[in-house]
Amino acid sequence: MRATNSIAERDAHYRAALPFTFGELALALIAGLPIIALLVAALTGSGASGLGARMLPAALVDTGWLMLQVGFATTIIGFATAWLVTHFDFFGRRLFAWALVLPLAIPTYLSAYAWVEVMDFTGPVQTLIRALTGAETMREYWFPDIRNTAGAGFVMSLVLYPYVYLSCRAFFLMQSGAVDSVARVLGASARRTFFEITLPLSRSAIGVGVTLALMEVVNDLGAVRYFGVNSLTAILYATWLNRSSFGGAAQLALAIVLVMALLISLEGLARKAGNRLGQRDSRTPPPRARLKGWAEIGAVLACLVPLALGFGVPAGDLIYLALKRAGSAAPAAFAMAFATSVLLGALGAVLAVAAGYYTALRAEAGRSLFGRGLIRLVTLGYAIPGTVLALGLVAPLGALDGLVNDAAYALVDAGPGLIFSGSLFAIVYAYAVRFLAVGHNTLEAARARRGANVLDAARVLGANGPRLLFGVDLPTLMPAVVAAATLVFVECVKELPATLLLRPLGVETLSTLVFQQANAELFESAALPALGIVAAGIVPVILANLLSTRHEKS
Repeated sequence: MRATNSIAERDAHYRAALPFTFGELALALIAGLPIIALLVAALTGSGASGLGARMLPAALVDTGWLMLQVGFATTIIGFATAWLVTHFDFFGRRLFAWALVLPLAIPTYLSAYAWVEVMDFTGPVQTLIRALTGAETMREYWFPDIRNTAGAGFVMSLVLYPYVYLSCRAFFLMQSGAVDSVARVLGASARRTFFEITLPLSRSAIGVGVTLALMEVVNDLGAVRYFGVNSLTAILYATWLNRSSFGGAAQLALAIVLVMALLISLEGLARKAGNRLGQRDSRTPPPRARLKGWAEIGAVLACLVPLALGFGVPAGDLIYLALKRAGSAAPAAFAMAFATSVLLGALGAVLAVAAGYYTALRAEAGRSLFGRGLIRLVTLGYAIPGTVLALGLVAPLGALDGLVNDAAYALVDAGPGLIFSGSLFAIVYAYAVRFLAVGHNTLEAARARRGANVLDAARVLGANGPRLLFGVDLPTLMPAVVAAATLVFVECVKELPATLLLRPLGVETLSTLVFQQANAELFESAALPALGIVAAGIVPVILANLLSTRHEKS
């Protein structure tokens, strides 16, 4: 008995001395496999030097210009609307406070398709111009072309400004109340308080929101291709599929990873600055001044215009086009795409939330710096564009298929085919890696709010192992589990780049069906699946709004 206890003690001491668990290491290798494969392909690829000399600089310039436009516009719109709804009381304020988040429900590529439809020669805007002027052809009047970098920046800014809005609004609700009140008591005017206190303190919140918006810009594929922008992601897509240059595409993918790493570093600096500038969470919303007259009209318009342009125009166009086809039965292609999207979304949600639960559990255990670094690495997948993930999975999954088929032929003289790279497995893998961070962050925050007292009490009462997991831990975390699963499911339904590049032949989801129909200028046929994606996207928008408003005193 003593020897057995000695062995058990040595095993426990050995496990405690490890800087990581083997589960953490295995998960880190699985999540980091795409980047490792890209690095190998970029270093060993041939024939990419000309690509790097000609296409990469132009792609960097176009991507940088697009990011500059979106960063500036989202800052102005997001900050201004957040400041208005938190510091002033005017007609419709309560409605705008949650409705201004609605543009996030529309993926950028859907907004791009809708805006091109609205602004096209046969669209309502130009039709109205011709009716008012009597013109019959475009030669008789001037109208701007929206299919360019400026148009892409305009449309993407209208969709992505809620990132800045949510970040700034949360900051104002928790910090500005106490800070502004102290400044006003000390004699500072409203104007001076805004420019010398509110605006400088808001820089960190603005930085966090803008960084998230720019990460979406770099990740986008559908909108930039539709607008003809030679962004990094669009060039990667063309290089891989049209030029069949895997090595060149890998080099471009690493360039995108570097851009994302820079954005993550900037976001981290912004968070640190925010912690230094305002560490106290006062939970005191700012006093709201009542606006009247022209000031009230201006505030209403400042909130109504971005909401109408960012959500009303694309959603209204989709509803109009879908109603035009309401009399016809849903096509078989739509039904199959809907079923495939639901299946892939459910599988991706289950895997991402399960892995997120494990990483949240390991993070709570407080292991070594190396172990925490592995968890940080695992949860970085959300910052990697879907196109990059897809490219990084092609080679390793193809090699795995080769090994399986070689072994099968050696044993039974028959192979199963492409069971990894040529099936839905690749898409689900990409979903799980990309959205694992959503599950991790949601469950980690939930565990922190709940605390460890519940589990400690259950252990004292004799609950351990599966009984502790399924009887106490998961039931107390169920609201967070459901929220995380819902968020991941909807993100999977909206995801376009990875799905488009990894789907097997003949398989369509709602997002790829919309992409195919819109690129073929059959936008009316794409309206129904696009509206389904928008309807699904409203769910996480409502959840995000509930989280951001829980501290506000109405």
